[in-house]
Amino acid sequence: MDARLRRRTVTPEDLDAVVGLLVANDVALLGHGDHSREDVAADLGAERLRHEGWYVEGGALVAYGWVGAVAGSTQVQLDLCVRRDADPGLGSGVLAHLESHAVALVTAAGHDHAVLEAYAYRADERARGWFAGRGFTAQMTYTRMRLDLGGADPGPPQPPPDVRLRRTDGSETDLRLVHRLEEDAFTGHYGHVPRDFETWRTSFDRHGPGWNRVYLASLDGEPVGQLAGTRQYEADDCGYVRSVGVIGRGRGRGVAKALLRQYFSDCRSAGRAGVLLHVDAANVTGALRLYESVGMRPVLEIDGWSKRLSAPGPVDGW
Repeated sequence: MDARLRRRTVTPEDLDAVVGLLVANDVALLGHGDHSREDVAADLGAERLRHEGWYVEGGALVAYGWVGAVAGSTQVQLDLCVRRDADPGLGSGVLAHLESHAVALVTAAGHDHAVLEAYAYRADERARGWFAGRGFTAQMTYTRMRLDLGGADPGPPQPPPDVRLRRTDGSETDLRLVHRLEEDAFTGHYGHVPRDFETWRTSFDRHGPGWNRVYLASLDGEPVGQLAGTRQYEADDCGYVRSVGVIGRGRGRGVAKALLRQYFSDCRSAGRAGVLLHVDAANVTGALRLYESVGMRPVLEIDGWSKRLSAPGPVDGW
């Protein structure tokens, strides 16, 4: 490990440097930037996350990572990015350092182990090597789906007769309903940790007003589904489906398709070129088939890596 590197806490004032590092890595791997400035700023401002950077003597950011515990669980999320021309061993060292923080977080919360979770583009061979080398295993794959909105406008969507849609007004009553529906719909999905309303809302509102566009669906007068779209990929001229979920009694009735088509229509009216979302390829509700049935296609794969660590206990770092 290069002893000349200086490590320090990264703050919101380091936004330009962090965005520059992340986007340069995106371009090298994907041919285009994939991190929005707004999303990175929200991460840097999140109190539950610890951010650290590794700098050369002149002050340039060479590596960046963050780690954060998921409240009420043994789950700890982390991420890292290393400049393409850096020492190949730096990534493993950064990962080891983040692991040590993960153990400290769960120990402080009274847990006897940590379940670490991280994600990396399938194309990122360096990251795959770091995770595999540190004992992580690839547990699942998220597929990014895209719908192109070019071509003739199909006109306003027509939901099934017994399905009613409405865009929420952002009231607490509506958001509590969205939270309840989302929690119910995603129970049993990989990595899902139940969250109370206040914890969920802190994450939901972390970008501030105007970021989320939320829809509710009812079936025979009973709320059964929700869709939340965001501005995450606005720089790519795309809408983004943060989540779409339908509870058990509403499945198989065209509710999810109605929600998606309404969001697609609104994105088209706003002049967007496309819509993106991510789906667990092994989703227990067969969501991948649903998205394909409304015209979406896979464009990118992101692997989820996991590792279990006992706590307290020594974790090698530097």
